[in-house]
Amino acid sequence: MRTNMTRIILLLAAISAAMAQPSQGPNLYSIEKEIELGKRLASETQKSLQAQPDARLQAIGDKLAAKTDGTFQYRFFVYSTVSTPSEPIALPGGAVFVAQSTLPADDADTAAMLAHAVAHIALRHYTRELTRREQMNSPPQSLPPNDTGTGQGIRQSMEMFFARRFTPQSEFEADQLAVKLLIDAGYDPEALVRWLQSLPVPKANLAFGDRPVPSGRVAAVLRAIKAAQ
Repeated sequence: MRTNMTRIILLLAAISAAMAQPSQGPNLYSIEKEIELGKRLASETQKSLQAQPDARLQAIGDKLAAKTDGTFQYRFFVYSTVSTPSEPIALPGGAVFVAQSTLPADDADTAAMLAHAVAHIALRHYTRELTRREQMNSPPQSLPPNDTGTGQGIRQSMEMFFARRFTPQSEFEADQLAVKLLIDAGYDPEALVRWLQSLPVPKANLAFGDRPVPSGRVAAVLRAIKAAQ
């Protein structure tokens, strides 16, 4: 068990290190390989974060996913979890994890959270950055110091990685697509503005690259909404 968990954490480390690069460029992962990677990560994430299927989240996620382009082949599985980072976890292949404590009662606000996650997956941000990492032939980073082999250590390690998984460019790209998905699915795109405004300002992290502050993302989303009107 510990060996398998260690492999997962190492894989997450490689993913997180890759996120320091722009998302544009080739993708050497086929859809099939990306889905398989996502299944492995989703399985461990589901166990570590005590995640359970959620019918309401699944219905909203399916509605959003239906508005992606015709080449989108992923099957979405949306889970609510006991504890996750403040933003949904979007894994390659279609699994999304959302903390129960962050779930809004309003469907439009919930859709805004999920639309951003769906956009990251549809844009294939994970595997595009993994491709760049592999082309650089750079070895995975070592395990973080808090990996003790226990459930708590693994969970903390995974949360640390997921907290800085995407670059500013990827975040802006996902926000732009999320606006379109919300509009096409019949949700108020202003809900995305409300969600972004609720996010904490990210701290600087040289290891994983700074993410854009919510205020900058809000301005970009407002421009996208205006352009869509």
